[in-house]
Amino acid sequence: MRDHLDDVFDCLMIEIPQLNLLVKYLTLNLQVTRIDKINKLINDPIFCADGKKDEELLLTNISFMHRLSKLIIVGVSVSALFWPTSHFVRRYQDETAVVPIYVPFDTDTWGKYSISVMFEVVPLIWVGYGHIALDFVVSTYYAQAEVQMKIIKYNLEHLFDANVYTSEESFRYRDEIDEDLKKRFVYYVQRFETLAWYTKEIDEIFNPAMSFQFFTSSMSLCMVVYRLSSTPVGTVPFVFLIVLILIYSTQVFLYCYFGNLVQYESQSLLDSVYLSDWVSVSPKFRRLLLIAMQRWSRTLAPRIAGIIPLSLNTFVSILKSAYSLYAVLGTRN
Repeated sequence: MRDHLDDVFDCLMIEIPQLNLLVKYLTLNLQVTRIDKINKLINDPIFCADGKKDEELLLTNISFMHRLSKLIIVGVSVSALFWPTSHFVRRYQDETAVVPIYVPFDTDTWGKYSISVMFEVVPLIWVGYGHIALDFVVSTYYAQAEVQMKIIKYNLEHLFDANVYTSEESFRYRDEIDEDLKKRFVYYVQRFETLAWYTKEIDEIFNPAMSFQFFTSSMSLCMVVYRLSSTPVGTVPFVFLIVLILIYSTQVFLYCYFGNLVQYESQSLLDSVYLSDWVSVSPKFRRLLLIAMQRWSRTLAPRIAGIIPLSLNTFVSILKSAYSLYAVLGTRN
């Protein structure tokens, strides 16, 4: 019975990632027009840098995403080594062990068994790279939303900064001296509205892929935890299962982390307005600020299926559920 469950587990570990990648591929190709539209928006002047600080924020974001992509690729490459290792250890412990795929020959020798392992492992490695590539695309879009929110916050906080005025003008309101002040304020209001549309569009475009990813990752975590509860600690199979947990968790973590950053920056937008020198503008201009702040009080919070927020709280809840399952099964065993 245990061997049968192990074979089912191995088959599902092969089929689920492939099915998940298929859903992501279809989502990406069926939404080409909408994706092209948001790509053009990223290069639109309304999302461009207006000053040195804006450029610095954009470059910092690009540098961070490049480093993160390299780190994830290295992690996936190292993790890929544990899959064939677990098969070889299993064969070493049980000479009748076979790889759960069809091959047109017997695997009664180590050479033939090694070939069958390569037949299974090599395609799955490329599936893993495909997953990371598509997950990172979505994460990059959310990272762009986060840095745009930072730019809006910084410019609103410094919108009313004092310049050099003559003594005769020192008693006048800032918007009476600077005739372009209202125009710049309206620009950042429009920039926020464009960003709100951009964030909502990302949610809608990639909702099928992200929803299926959360569902399959949660299900896979439960399966891995079930097998982990009956695997001796410190063995190669145990380490391999831990690596699987890290892989599934990383996929969910990417979405939750960058979605949480967008939500956090949106929630602190009102603080930027408060920290600005808003007392230096006229009551008429302050009324415009109040109207805009009512709109900005509606937080931009990326969600899956319009219900589950992409936040670190969601990620922690998934990990808690997996650990609770492991604790219960471990106690029973």
